[in-house]
Amino acid sequence: MLPLFLKLSVVPRVLVVALSVGVVCSSSLAQTKPPGAFATVNGVPVPQSLVDTNVKVNVAQGQKDSPELRQVIQDELVNREILAQESTRLGLDKTTEAQAQWAQVRQTFLVELLLNDYIARNPIPEATLKAEYDRQMALMKDQQQYRLSLIVTSTEDEAKTVLARLRKGEVFAKLAIEKSLDPSKKDGGNVGWVVPAQILPAISNVMVNLAKGALSAAPIQTPAGWNIIKLEETRPFKAPTFDEAKNDIRQMLVQKQRFEYVKKLRENAKVVQ
Repeated sequence: MLPLFLKLSVVPRVLVVALSVGVVCSSSLAQTKPPGAFATVNGVPVPQSLVDTNVKVNVAQGQKDSPELRQVIQDELVNREILAQESTRLGLDKTTEAQAQWAQVRQTFLVELLLNDYIARNPIPEATLKAEYDRQMALMKDQQQYRLSLIVTSTEDEAKTVLARLRKGEVFAKLAIEKSLDPSKKDGGNVGWVVPAQILPAISNVMVNLAKGALSAAPIQTPAGWNIIKLEETRPFKAPTFDEAKNDIRQMLVQKQRFEYVKKLRENAKVVQ
């Protein structure tokens, strides 16, 4: 979740034009400003902290901190304040639907604040990461790895049609890009190397019995949809180094930590349904 709405991929003032508000005149930025604000819009201050936050986000995404970038961000923030004020003037924020959506946005923001604060106050020690790495490697050391390709469709009939086209010789990667609902479609359906424990039993039970290059005999139903799998190749488990695996292990433990924290709060809450 980005801390703000701005995500700049280029420095030119395309964002400002896209808003159809027009370029903010330099004179509008030259009015008297209270401390901590880089501009005012109809007397309402626009905080400099918003600029600084957005600069950090864009720098983290590869942009260079420059006067041009900051000017684009400033113009965008001014335009957003103009639009927000006009929306309020028209009373659009007072509708029942708007109030419900705003309450959900506020709730989501507060949830992320709380969970991020909890994780920051309870960092996972390096020793815990290493212990989890050792545990996982011990479980996987004798396993076989499978390089899998995947196509997921929303219906069984569509999956059967795709499977029939594959059996007639159409290229798996091409059909994955064209038909799959899975994020792996961008890589032609390539899931990469997996061990059976990492994926759903409905798929792994079929996967381990396939020959190299073979397709699943029929579409496999999972909560994600109807799956067609192709086994590309196999190999003995190749263990990543601790440094290679550390970030993934940390993310897994953070998710577990968040889940346990929510569970604890839920147990202590008075919930009436």
